[in-house]
Amino acid sequence: MLIGIKGLVLKVIPRTESDRLIVLFTAERGKITVCAKGTRSAKSKLLPCIEPFSYSEFVLYEKDGYFWIREGLLIENFYKIREDIQKLALASYFCEVLDLVVYENMEEVELLRLALNSLHAIATDLRPLAVIKAVFEMRASLLLGFAPNVERCAHCGRRDAPSLCFSLMDGEIVCGDCREKTLKEYYATQHSVNAEEERRYASQVYLISENVREAVRYIITCPPDKIYGFTMPEGDLAKLAKLCEDHLVYRLEKKLKTLEFYHEVSAL
Repeated sequence: MLIGIKGLVLKVIPRTESDRLIVLFTAERGKITVCAKGTRSAKSKLLPCIEPFSYSEFVLYEKDGYFWIREGLLIENFYKIREDIQKLALASYFCEVLDLVVYENMEEVELLRLALNSLHAIATDLRPLAVIKAVFEMRASLLLGFAPNVERCAHCGRRDAPSLCFSLMDGEIVCGDCREKTLKEYYATQHSVNAEEERRYASQVYLISENVREAVRYIITCPPDKIYGFTMPEGDLAKLAKLCEDHLVYRLEKKLKTLEFYHEVSAL
């Protein structure tokens, strides 16, 4: 039986001397791994369809417990991403995140839409890379079910506190007055906390501006086609980028090599 499916290429893995395994993110089946016969040859007609970041339409057939690619048609390859090392690093980070969070038979239409929109934004310079990265991280957090609470202080309920902090451990905001209470409650859940651990925990409840809170609120509440429809002062962008990255990575509980690489090339 033949199966027609569209998929975003997340990863390409050598399988044999002539074949490759292609990890696809699809709307209908989530993440699937398919075999691409003869694609380690430069003469393979499938090569344009299976490059990382490519979005293609495939005809698959099943054999020996595997899906094999019979035909492929490239829809979009986001070619401009490959012309810049920083763009390449950011796109690779997005794909590593998706490879980690998407599972087989997991229908994720909106997450795939976010991925494609994010790659398009990188390729076309729609917004600065720091904004694209922050939007992807926070919107992905929403779609995966762990969006932060930024509406009011989690302790006293105030919306208009003179100072606001983001509690990374809890994924919510607390006002400046409740910061120490938040830390003491967290310490109480631990068997013992030494001075070094106290400093580390304290660094995870940090001040944010009202502009950052409003940007996060916008990203997690706006329609999918409006995710870049916000502006903020340049001075607050680094703080937004930190919060969005911290929140996603903390929830994933995994060290991401592509994220480290992105930061390395961004510092050049």
